[in-house]
Amino acid sequence: MKNTGIIFDHDGTLVNSIGAVAAMTNKTLIEFGFPECNLEQLKHGMVYPTVERFMFHSGEKQRNKSEQMANLFYELLENEGIKLMTLYPGVMESLSKLVSNGVAVGMVSNNKGQLIRKAAAYLNYNQYLTVIIGEEDTKKTKPAPDGLLQACAGLGLPPEDCWYIGDAVCDMEAAQAAGLKSGLVTWGTHSVEEITKLNPDMIIRSMKDLLINL
Repeated sequence: MKNTGIIFDHDGTLVNSIGAVAAMTNKTLIEFGFPECNLEQLKHGMVYPTVERFMFHSGEKQRNKSEQMANLFYELLENEGIKLMTLYPGVMESLSKLVSNGVAVGMVSNNKGQLIRKAAAYLNYNQYLTVIIGEEDTKKTKPAPDGLLQACAGLGLPPEDCWYIGDAVCDMEAAQAAGLKSGLVTWGTHSVEEITKLNPDMIIRSMKDLLINL
């Protein structure tokens, strides 16, 4: 695994944040006079950057109002939601083994960079990450390749020597656009059946799969 880079998504891949995101999303929607969304709607919305996600959930057409919702959401998530987040099983052990085997590790998310850095510190896995890139840290978010290309540069590796591991269609599309190999986990946004149809380079059913198949 020498001279290999692995870049992870955050939500639904390394971090189980669905409960936190759901609670703070609905708290925000209610504050702005919109009805709550259910879990299925929330999962569909999580493929979008945050401002667009609130436009999707609320039906709001004015971007400035959705930006206000996004700001409140992040404030709530940083102050209350991080405490509801947990790492998926095997994440900490796998990150430790990858780094000890000489793999360069990073993270790219459509979530806010300030938030995911704070979450990574709170959950104590930031020690394994060389680069962390969020939505405000790059010109275009996924499925555009910009963030992944920045991460590869930060890891000091060409895209063809790197993997991007996520849980959604936009993760695979971003990997393909950037020239990285793609892996999708089965515990995030999509079911195993949906992931199989997408045909990524690797289907990951547990973090151990990642260690075994690289």
